[in-house]
Order: sequence, then C-alpha cells, then structure tokens
Amino acid sequence: MTTTSTPPTSTPPTRTPPTSTSTTTSPAPVRRPPARRGPVRSLGDHALLHRALRSGTRVVAEALTGIAFDESCCPERQRELVRWTSGVLAEVRAHAVLRRRLEAAVSRVVLPGGGPDVRRPGGDAALDEALTRAVLALPLFARDVSAGAPALALALTDLADLVAARLDAEEAVVLPLVDEHVSAAERGRAERAARRGLPAGQALFTLPWLLDACHPAERVTVLETASRPARLVLRFAGARHGRTRDAVLGTPW
Repeated sequence: MTTTSTPPTSTPPTRTPPTSTSTTTSPAPVRRPPARRGPVRSLGDHALLHRALRSGTRVVAEALTGIAFDESCCPERQRELVRWTSGVLAEVRAHAVLRRRLEAAVSRVVLPGGGPDVRRPGGDAALDEALTRAVLALPLFARDVSAGAPALALALTDLADLVAARLDAEEAVVLPLVDEHVSAAERGRAERAARRGLPAGQALFTLPWLLDACHPAERVTVLETASRPARLVLRFAGARHGRTRDAVLGTPW
C-alpha cells in the first residue's frame, strides 16, 4: 500500500508481558478437527494459520517495541522488518475477510432455525483501526527507524492483542458451527475469495512462514502433503525467509 500519511507521534509503549446448532435445512455435516487441537497435517490447516497469525503479529510487535526503546536496528534489520510486517499485515487482512465470509455462511444456515447470529456488526472496528494504523506507520519506519518505531510498535502491539482475541472467539464459536453447517465446497470458495486480495508474490512469504510455525514433529507430514508447486516455493524461498526471521528476532546473521 502506498501512502505518505504520517501517523501521530506517540510515546513508546510500556513493556508488559505481552454447542452446535442444527436445523432441518443444514447440509450434511463436514467434520474437521478443531482449530487448536491435534497435530497440523497440511499447510492449509486452519490451526496452522491461526498459530502463525498469533506468533507473527506478536514477534514483530515485540521487535518494534524493543527498537522503540533504543534496541539496535541496522539497515538490514530495518529492511527485513518491513518485509515481515508487510507479509503479516496482508495475512491478517485476508483472514479477516475469510472469517467474515464464513460467519455469513453460517448465519445463512443457522438463523432460519433460530440459531445465534455469529456475525458481529462493528465487532471488527478495533482490529480494522489497528491494522490501518500499522499500515500507515510502516512507510515512516521504512524511511526513518527512530521516527517510525514508536507508532508502529503501538499499532502492532494493539493488533497482536486483537488478533489473539478474535482467533480465540473464532475457535470457540465460529469454527465449530462452520464444521457442522458449511460444506467443504463453500469453505473452499470463501478461502479462495479471501486470498484473491493478497498482493502478487505473497506465497513467497506465506508458505515458509506457515512451515516455520509447524512443530518439528509436524514438518515431515506437512511437507509430504504439500503440493508440488508449494514444495517448489518452499525450496526457493525457505532460506530467504530464514534470513528475514532471524533479522526480525535480532539474531546475528
């Protein structure tokens, strides 16, 4: 996103440790494992994306908070932080689109039988506002570390908290209803529609980022189930992503 807007200057943040309903009109249940239980088996597992969103937002929020408090940030680290943050923000936005589509799909089926409306009008306002603040602060950080780090750290810290809260709610309420009431075909259409809004080349960030979120015991299975194009992307982009991750964490190259 290109913008010259400059976020208001801010004081650096204080460091702190950061039942299903059925109706006669519902389709046949589509059973999937709950998002936070059991091992991840593929790059497309919802549990893996949730894990990556939680860790990805928190890692960059903590890195920017450290820099706002005068932690070292050389030009290489600055550049890689911009790359990582851009990738994570794109995934946060895409996931928000996916969640809204799934909530709408559930409500279309459940509401005729008197079930709960899982949609929350205005419920995403705080997340959208934090996301916008981060998007606006990122170009300033890319130009000037000292000027941009405080505002970007505040926005990313708020975003990480909001992402975690929304994922908790999604896993507790939305996904069980999706598993029972939304067909695999409709879920696939929602996922494809959400990913169409991502920038070109996003897979070069996303696939290694998702693989990075796998536990060691999961990686073999995840790689075995990955498509040939996905494996090619991972082979091509894996080392590059590793350098980005190490720079974000402040690990010497």
